[in-house]
Amino acid sequence: MDNGLAVARFAQWVIGGLAAVAVYFLASRICRWPVVAALIVAADPTLVGSSSLLLTETPFVTCIALLWLVVWPLLKLEGDSLPRWLSAGAVAALCVHIRESSILFIAALVLLVLLVRRDRRAVGGTAMVVLIVFLSLLPWAYRNSKVMGQWCWLTSRGGISLYDGVRPGATGASDLAEVKNSPEVEELSESKWNEYFRQASYQAIADDPWRIAQLAVTKLARTWSPVLHAAEYQSRFVRAVFLVWYIPLYIMATIGLWSIRRKYTTWIALLIPVICICCLHSIFVGSVRYRLGALPTLAVLAVLGTYWLFNRYFRNARDDSVL
Repeated sequence: MDNGLAVARFAQWVIGGLAAVAVYFLASRICRWPVVAALIVAADPTLVGSSSLLLTETPFVTCIALLWLVVWPLLKLEGDSLPRWLSAGAVAALCVHIRESSILFIAALVLLVLLVRRDRRAVGGTAMVVLIVFLSLLPWAYRNSKVMGQWCWLTSRGGISLYDGVRPGATGASDLAEVKNSPEVEELSESKWNEYFRQASYQAIADDPWRIAQLAVTKLARTWSPVLHAAEYQSRFVRAVFLVWYIPLYIMATIGLWSIRRKYTTWIALLIPVICICCLHSIFVGSVRYRLGALPTLAVLAVLGTYWLFNRYFRNARDDSVL
């Protein structure tokens, strides 16, 4: 298409907009003011930027919001039906195909459902979700066995992605310009190329685990930084926009978490994306765009915090922020 780039960007904007819709319906099950949670997602500057840059974070945020929306009634023993379990499996499979790291999100959510429910329907339903994800990956793995000569269920980029985060001289940012073209890997096949970097990563971790632990702090600071790191986004205006947006968001989300501290299932479920992102990007490289997977639930937590403060200081009413 002559205007293919513009069409692709428009599609990304629509997909990103659907994330706000999904968050509205998710928040309406959890808290008052669901429209505020939807507006937080719709106006998030990092999500807006990733949509225009055609990054996979945009569809990933929408899929994560949809997954939490579909699974939430299952945590609350509502809407426990075959279509809902099938829908959860389909959305989970879509998440994995967009970003393979979402397997960690799915595993944590499935485990939470099992721990909360502890009944046969939950066991059968979660097994169905896992089976759907497995079956959705089977054609891809089979294709790789024919093309690469090896069954690869997710990606052949895992090795170099890990190496990018732990290599000697790593700073927490991505820098693969010279690594990808090093003479040691020029003649390797795709599968051997992946294995080479995986083993090099394991060796780098084993050689200096203390350096890796220190680097994890730097990566997490980069991932959750309220401002962007790229040199082209360091103007005072851009930094001010991000600071004004994210500092209040983090504060309100923290207050929201405090306000529901006794509602264990709710706060654990809302915190799962944050925990998964911290686990992943304390090992892999850190960047502000990687935190977008937590945006849907952070928006809900921020609204919980805002409503709790409003109740406490303006209405002097009992806390009814959680539905």
